[in-house]
This record gives sequence, structure tokens and C-alpha cells, in this order.
Amino acid sequence: MIGYLAGTLTTLAFAPQLFKALKTKSTKDISLLMLLCSTTGMTLWLYHGLLIKDIALISANSISIALSSTLLMYKLKKDYLELNKDSALTNDTTIRM
Repeated sequence: MIGYLAGTLTTLAFAPQLFKALKTKSTKDISLLMLLCSTTGMTLWLYHGLLIKDIALISANSISIALSSTLLMYKLKKDYLELNKDSALTNDTTIRM
């Protein structure tokens, strides 16, 4: 029972951040390193859960990976677009001078 409660809470922890990022269309305040470490850790926990056939670990980490991976991909996309946008602005300014 404790495993299911812990899994539910840790899984739900990513949902508000994901919804906020999608709503505001901003990921600038989200740490890329935190997302990479968290997603990697959850993947390892999922693998461990599969090895020991623990349904609580498998279900919680499957959902957590889906949420954190979505946020990670959104962050990478937004950072890439921002980088290209800044680069384009710099190039436009250089050309005009």
C-alpha cells in the first residue's frame, strides 16, 4: 500500500509542471539537468520493477516517464526554437549594419 501511495505522489509531481509549461508555453524555468536525471532515474526504477515484477514500480514509473519525457521533449523543442530565434535576430542585426 505504501508503494502505491508513494508512486501516486511522485507520479503526480510532474503533472502540474507539465500543464503549466503547456499553458504558458514556457520552459525557461525548468532545469534540463533535473529533467534528464529524473527521467533516467525513473527509467532505471521501471527496469528494476520489471525485473522483480513489482506492479507498483512498473505502473508508477511508466506514467512518470510518460509525463517527464513529454516535458523533456517540450523543453528541448522550446530551447531549440529560442536558440534559433535568438540566432536569427543576431544575424538580422548583423546584416542590416
